[in-house]
Amino acid sequence: MLTYLNGPESDPFNYIYASKGWLSDYDPPRPFPFWINLEPTNHCQLNCLFCSRQKSQRAKGYLDLALAEALFDEVAAQNALRLPEVSATAVRFTGWGEPLLHPHIDKLCALAKKRSIPLKLYTNGLNLSPALMDQLIELEVDDLQFSMQGLNEKQYLFNRVGSDYRLLVHNIETISQKRGRLKKPFLSILTSVLASELKSARPDEFTERFLGLVDKVAIDLTNLNFVSDLERVKPHLGDQSKGLRRGLCVDVFLALEVKYDGTIGFCGQDADSLKEHTAGRFPQDRLKEAWLGRAMEAQRDKVGRNLGHDDSPVCRRCYHNTDKYDLFKQNGAKNGGSR
Repeated sequence: MLTYLNGPESDPFNYIYASKGWLSDYDPPRPFPFWINLEPTNHCQLNCLFCSRQKSQRAKGYLDLALAEALFDEVAAQNALRLPEVSATAVRFTGWGEPLLHPHIDKLCALAKKRSIPLKLYTNGLNLSPALMDQLIELEVDDLQFSMQGLNEKQYLFNRVGSDYRLLVHNIETISQKRGRLKKPFLSILTSVLASELKSARPDEFTERFLGLVDKVAIDLTNLNFVSDLERVKPHLGDQSKGLRRGLCVDVFLALEVKYDGTIGFCGQDADSLKEHTAGRFPQDRLKEAWLGRAMEAQRDKVGRNLGHDDSPVCRRCYHNTDKYDLFKQNGAKNGGSR
């Protein structure tokens, strides 16, 4: 379920969602990805039920500013080529931690925007101070997306252990008020729900609560497949919101993942930077080299063109890529294109 306050065209990344190669006609891969998903840190203050981070053995750390600057230089250089088949590549601050816990998240945003790189910032919203709000508004960060869970406070706190629902809502209200009539940052919310949660709360009421404070509300389906072996998760596996089916992966044609230490991965589901899911190491390996390189192409053959998921330690648990865009495709069809 995807709802815009002012229509899909108001989305700063509509140019991507409406592009040739987004969710359809994506093979052969474009010369450079739609998105670079960049991890500022894998530190997080929460312990969420659904998150693979709770299984991760990877060392904790923060993205180095010099590494980020080199990465932004390559993205900006690619965008400057203005190839006919390539719309501007965007950067998303995301990954296996809370981006706002990076001690210099404002500087990271400034480095990207200095190079006119379209920028989306994901956050759980808890560390969004009034001062940082002002900085993000001044920098004209393109999209600030709040990650939630459930459709009300009780459901949210069940899924996001250690969080503060009322603080999050307060911060959403505050930045919405601070931004006023300005177009940036575009504000969006993504929440996901379990089957039982749909029985006790209504998605349309959640949308009505927040649409207006934010510009876009998306309600997705919670996925527990990647943490299905954890004892705390096992009692809830029957409560997942979708059946399991295997299909061709889309993500390997859309985005490149870069961890805080420069490790380049195939997709965002690998919390541990496993060798089997690694396409290179930036800056020793350039983004374009990794994107069009042998390792990435082999992974596309394995899971993007064939159903070889069982041969990959992360992909074998993945029923996520195969249908996670279905609701967006349906919404896009109603609005003249995939979103």
